[in-house]
Amino acid sequence: MLGPVTGKGGSIMRQQDTMLQDGGGAMQRLTPAERAVAAMAMHGTPYKTIARTLDKSPATVRNQLHMIYQKLGVSNRTALSGVLLCDS
Repeated sequence: MLGPVTGKGGSIMRQQDTMLQDGGGAMQRLTPAERAVAAMAMHGTPYKTIARTLDKSPATVRNQLHMIYQKLGVSNRTALSGVLLCDS
């Protein structure tokens, strides 16, 4: 499981992380930082909000999301959500 997430939405992130960790497969292929981004992105959270919540730049979030898509073989957030939800 990811460590505690600070900032706005921290408790939501911990709940999402717990839900996604239980499934294993797809999330296991991601780094802890990518897991945090994926958990927020799958719910449609904008880049800037993810960046602000995780104390990252929007460009970093965009790059991490691109890597997540590559690792999981998807091309958008809808497909990302499908893979992560089906895997849990």
